[in-house]
Amino acid sequence: MLHCHDVKELRRRARAALHAEVLPLVPPNRSWGGHGSGDLCPVCGRSIDPAEPELELEFTSTGVGNDTRAFHLHLPCFTAWEFARNDSQAVQQLTSVTGM
Repeated sequence: MLHCHDVKELRRRARAALHAEVLPLVPPNRSWGGHGSGDLCPVCGRSIDPAEPELELEFTSTGVGNDTRAFHLHLPCFTAWEFARNDSQAVQQLTSVTGM
């Protein structure tokens, strides 16, 4: 079982979730914290126990229908996603500037 304190593995999984488009690359439209919902965390794949804190991230689609998607993450998994997301943005900016 993956432990949320395994930072390198969480970052690897967060990058994989971004690459597979499981999680968006953009920041959420809204976010809030609370007790675990029991939902599966899209980064580590474990359910978030009600005794654990979680962050819920809400993303509003700009497409037809303006659908809203929500994700529930453990706090360390959120940090790993933020790290991977920001790192991905830096790579994309570098690629667009250098034409790589």
